[in-house]
Amino acid sequence: MAKISMSQMAKLFHRLATTYTAGIDLRAAYAMEEKTGNSKYKANAKEINRQLGEGKSLAESMDHLNGYFPNLAISVVKAGERGGRLEESFARLSQHYTAIVSFRNKFLASIAWPLFELTFAIFIVGLFIYLCDSLYSSLGMKVIDWFGMGSTLKNVAAYFVLVFMFLSAAALLSVGSVRGWFGTIPLRIAMRIPLIGKTIQCLALSRFAWTLSVAENAGMNAIETAELALRSTENYYYTSLESVVCHNLQQGHQFYKTFKATDSFPEELITYIENGEISGELAESMNRASAELQAKAEINLKAISVIGFVLTMILVGILVLTILIFAMQAYINILNNVGNF
Repeated sequence: MAKISMSQMAKLFHRLATTYTAGIDLRAAYAMEEKTGNSKYKANAKEINRQLGEGKSLAESMDHLNGYFPNLAISVVKAGERGGRLEESFARLSQHYTAIVSFRNKFLASIAWPLFELTFAIFIVGLFIYLCDSLYSSLGMKVIDWFGMGSTLKNVAAYFVLVFMFLSAAALLSVGSVRGWFGTIPLRIAMRIPLIGKTIQCLALSRFAWTLSVAENAGMNAIETAELALRSTENYYYTSLESVVCHNLQQGHQFYKTFKATDSFPEELITYIENGEISGELAESMNRASAELQAKAEINLKAISVIGFVLTMILVGILVLTILIFAMQAYINILNNVGNF
């Protein structure tokens, strides 16, 4: 099933925060949502409203849509309903997804021109292969069999197939790693890469700490709190720990000892959890930890944006330089061939 977009969620939770704070109940709010957005959004809003009418909670109704909403949104709404702070949950989700959309737009804007140049360069290489071979053929020179395909058109096709396969493999690896298709190994490797790994970790743990704070405020039991917090990371590396964590909590262990035993959480976060449990202010402690982790992630993301821009420009430069080298070689070969006549 197609998922709701980040921008739709930012707007949805902003509207829900406004209407719910104004005293408008959820069914009335969702009746208005049925008239908003595309047909898919309207159909899902209608389904949620129907389930609300049957007495189900909003979190249950959202979860019933089988992946339309991310785990983070469902977890925070569920915690807000349990703790009687649903309007706060709506507001925080709105702020969270608005910030993500804002950063995504800035990041895409910063790499839009380099990506255009890269795409243009890729097509220019294909065109160069075709023109070079056509020119060699018209002069009676031996055509370069670039990929051993035997003809110009087949070599050009092979070039674009190779580019497509490379990009598809990169996309498959990225999506598969996030969704856990390849186990935890890809994410373990990614989280060891300087800057990128820390950013992935900070984003996941910021959501983890935030949900833990909301669930603790809601008075949920330890196992439910841990389940919601781990699922809200939307990171298979952490969600795969759910069974181990819940087992340890069932044995009566404290949060900080349980999470520390997994050897998957940074010492700084474990210290926040320990201090929060000892002082009886776990929710407040996790709220501070979430804010700090989010701030670190945003700094890292800005650095990645700059590095991505530079790397894209370097790749474009390499492609252009490659074209120039082959063009010069072709020009020399043509001159030599003409001189032999």
